[in-house]
Amino acid sequence: MFNPLQSRTLAISGDALPTWAGGPVLTPTRLSGTEKLGKLYEYTMEVVTVESETFRVWQAKELVSAEVLIGRELAISIEYDGKGTFMPGQQGNTGLPNIGAGTREITGIISQVECTGADDRHVYYQLVVRPWLWLATRNRENRIFQNQSVVEITESILKEKNYPFRYELRLGAPGFRGIYPKRDYIRQCWESDYEFLSRLWREWGLYFFMDGSTLVLCDSPGSHKRHGPAYESISYHAPEGKRIDEEHINKLTLSRELTAGILTLSDYDYTRSRGNLGVSVDDASGMTFANAEHYGWGDYSQPLASTMGLSGDPNNLQREGECLARVRLDAERCRSLRARGKGNLRGLATGLTFHLENHPIKQANAEYLVVSTTIDIRNVDETSCAAGAAAQYLCETEFVLQPANTFFKNRLKKKSRCASETAIVVGPGNQPMWVDGYARVKVQFIWDRLGKHDQNSSIWLRVSSPWQGNGFGTIYLPRIGQEITVSYHDDDSDKPYVSDRMVNQFSQPPWMLPGNQALSGTRTQEIDGAMSNSFVADDTTGKPQVQVTSDYAQSRLVLGYNTRIAGNAGRKEARGVGIELATDAEAVVRAGRGMLITTEARSGATAPVKDMGETVQHLTQAREQHEDMAKLAQQHKAQQDGANQNDATKALKEQNDAIRGYAKTDEKPFPQIARPDMVFASAAGFAFTAAQSTHLASLQDQAITTGRDVSISSGRSFVAAVKGAVSIFAYKLGMRLIAAQGKLQMQAQSDAMELAALKDVTITSTSGKVIINAAKEIWIGAGGSYIKINAEGIENGTPGHIFEKTSFWGKPDAASMRMPLPTMPQGNMKTTNLYPQSR
Repeated sequence: MFNPLQSRTLAISGDALPTWAGGPVLTPTRLSGTEKLGKLYEYTMEVVTVESETFRVWQAKELVSAEVLIGRELAISIEYDGKGTFMPGQQGNTGLPNIGAGTREITGIISQVECTGADDRHVYYQLVVRPWLWLATRNRENRIFQNQSVVEITESILKEKNYPFRYELRLGAPGFRGIYPKRDYIRQCWESDYEFLSRLWREWGLYFFMDGSTLVLCDSPGSHKRHGPAYESISYHAPEGKRIDEEHINKLTLSRELTAGILTLSDYDYTRSRGNLGVSVDDASGMTFANAEHYGWGDYSQPLASTMGLSGDPNNLQREGECLARVRLDAERCRSLRARGKGNLRGLATGLTFHLENHPIKQANAEYLVVSTTIDIRNVDETSCAAGAAAQYLCETEFVLQPANTFFKNRLKKKSRCASETAIVVGPGNQPMWVDGYARVKVQFIWDRLGKHDQNSSIWLRVSSPWQGNGFGTIYLPRIGQEITVSYHDDDSDKPYVSDRMVNQFSQPPWMLPGNQALSGTRTQEIDGAMSNSFVADDTTGKPQVQVTSDYAQSRLVLGYNTRIAGNAGRKEARGVGIELATDAEAVVRAGRGMLITTEARSGATAPVKDMGETVQHLTQAREQHEDMAKLAQQHKAQQDGANQNDATKALKEQNDAIRGYAKTDEKPFPQIARPDMVFASAAGFAFTAAQSTHLASLQDQAITTGRDVSISSGRSFVAAVKGAVSIFAYKLGMRLIAAQGKLQMQAQSDAMELAALKDVTITSTSGKVIINAAKEIWIGAGGSYIKINAEGIENGTPGHIFEKTSFWGKPDAASMRMPLPTMPQGNMKTTNLYPQSR
């Protein structure tokens, strides 16, 4: 490094500065620039090549290379004399000259080199010098910071290899006392590192200045040190025309400004959706109308979206919100009292404090923080002066001050608006889905080159739903690997949510297109499997249908023009029209208050859904027929008390009344089917078939009514077992009981048997005998004549004559012949096996 020794005010040094014959090639002539708290400075250093009889201009041009200088460090030294004039005989330091004399160092990098001209003796250049932090403006980055505070984010960026400079943290503001809270998610959104950090620092009340090559981060008045002895106190001297050798302030104006005095913020946290998250800070000054309020949207809620998710601890909304509101209010209030001045102050530095003295306004003599400085310093330049001209020197410093005990803050920078972006749903490698209790998912943005495509790639993101209520709504959870669209609340890059799902080559539509463009609906897919469920509306012209299907057991409900929809292939062959409800597994149809299944049409669905006038009419006619025939059977003694159809007809009437329904009321506008009956009605007929058995069971009565015939055909036997009586009544055409093969056997096993006819009774055996056998007696009679046969003998009796016509009449000895009598079986009914007669 070449470090020239010279007596001029300005000096420069740096590894990249060219040398010739052991000496410098460039000499500083003028330094100008502005430096402000929280902003990057820019200084312009004007330099000129040295003059020598052996060093030519063309040599200087070859030695000064912009490519070599740009990006290299340059140290600028500004020499100042200190204060004090020698006065002999004074005690202590009083009367000592040049107290605090030294140099102010500005160390930055050369960002621009420009050759501004040349003559026969010199080449003139301008070097633009910016702080090391300026390097952070050169990049553009897009990345996510999770579960980090503003300080941690700052350190992680500044420790990167692109920023080889030191930084110092002087943090201790009352709100956080240097310990700033972590944020679940902060995104650097297509910004340079400087734009991102500057925006973040302003939001949290941090700002910076450069101390040489060191970046100093501050957040409170206590972060600022005082100038050294030369500038710890600076005198004000009004310009009166007399010479004052000591550096001083020659112009100073104090200004008051009316600012906001109240700052109110509001925010929203969907994990505390009904909470009042508003905060307000009131620090109005005593000036009139100083209580104006700024109302804004805060960003201090943290909806438990980080690694711990819903099991994490919520942040302190009140404290953090008030601190952020205080930052915004301080950014307004710090401008309420400012001082602007001018003086020949070579060593006055932004970010340091000094005490003002000798100002005619007593209240102005106080401690101030230097908020900004603009300097213009020109070196004594004998070589560049025109012949005969006097050496010129100039130092002008303009500055802005604020009271040193006042918090300085920069106003917020607006975030750039963030449009919708593409991302992929991610999670652990062994999971098909990864969601939490709020149906949130993790995503990997397409632009994210740092994420690992796992559950750590983002925070939990909410998924937009077309309908959401408390325990009800619509939900379609994104699955790992699906492409989604991420949008942003208020276009804020720190507030992402999943707004849509998109088609790509790995996430194709549920039905192949464009061939199935008439299909609309939803098709899901089994987790870790290939089976699917679908809800689809088919709007094919003239053949509309709706299907609800599940691949499990080939279960489906089809309404309309039934066209098979085969998975992703879509529409296939037509299968019919109407309704199909089918499954390869079990099916259950259950209705707690009754059910009507009917083929009685209701065109246009204009009638009430339970309208069944025809059905009620048919049931009423059937019940009336039942009653009439039952009464007729009782009149003919075919039915007796306790063994008749009275109970059945009464039950039919009650059932019909319930099916018809009772009076219509506001509470029951559709009174049909007043109890849980099942009603089957057909406009034509019923056909039931079973591959095995059919069983009809009733707890009470079972009635069958037909307008014409009851026809029963059995492939094997017709068997009936009745606990009580069996009564069969034929009103007109008689009754036939015929066995084409086998016996016809009738028994009354515990009582008598009666056979009666209005006309003849004929007993015939066409190829055998007629045997009349009785254990006690046989009595045959007609018109008063009789034959009585018993064990004692045979008795004939008649009121008239007895005629015997025979070819032979014999009277052998006494004889006896007994025919076997059938054994009458006995059995006891177990009442526990009876089907109950009532509930």
